[in-house]
Amino acid sequence: MVLEVNNLQRLYRNNRGVREMTFSLNKGDVYGLLGANGAGKTTAMKAICGLCPYNGGITVFGTQVRDNTRIALAKVGCLIETPAFYPYLSARRNLGLAARYYKLPDPDAAIAAALEAVGLTRYQNDSVIKYSLGMKARLGLALCILPSPEFMVLDEPLNGLDIEGMVEIRNIILELAGSGNATFLISSHLAAEIEKTCNRVGVMVDGTLLESSDMQDVLAAHPSVEAYFLHVNGRSGMKAEIGGEDI
Repeated sequence: MVLEVNNLQRLYRNNRGVREMTFSLNKGDVYGLLGANGAGKTTAMKAICGLCPYNGGITVFGTQVRDNTRIALAKVGCLIETPAFYPYLSARRNLGLAARYYKLPDPDAAIAAALEAVGLTRYQNDSVIKYSLGMKARLGLALCILPSPEFMVLDEPLNGLDIEGMVEIRNIILELAGSGNATFLISSHLAAEIEKTCNRVGVMVDGTLLESSDMQDVLAAHPSVEAYFLHVNGRSGMKAEIGGEDI
């Protein structure tokens, strides 16, 4: 078991956040956490990555995150909200600084592999300030995969991208997932992208994970993931309006 989340709770003073969340991931899963503005997706991911206090239990690779964060997250790569870069440094130099935090046997080879995986080798010596939004998203993924993690947590990786950028990032995720060595937890407000990328999906509404299903079962019972979301949310007769920033 890669991830076990049991009765996770993390509420803020405004009474928003995560009210109840229980699910698990097996090796090789690409799990899409689908929810609208304020559903609590980012809060859940921060808790899983040890970035905020919480109630309940979170176990990663058999180790409780709260009890031993370093060991639990040793094989985890995360991209939470917008990645931060040194804008006037090159992509390669940014990755080089990040590599100092990992015990990599060959940092140069790891950096080269990460850049190749996201298609930035050609632009590795360009300053990040010159990068488009899509290129910055790819560099964020490179930061995530730099230490060759076995479990990746990606918070809205397609947020703000145009169609070409979304296709590029989706294809990178699918290629990494296709290797069979990586497990993904991906949050999104884009139902169509979850449908195209993930083999499992969970519907999160108002801080609660209402239901978690295999994608094959979802599409056997519903015409789309969007329809599934509306059905689970009890609003099957309403038009979907899934968008905006999470908290």
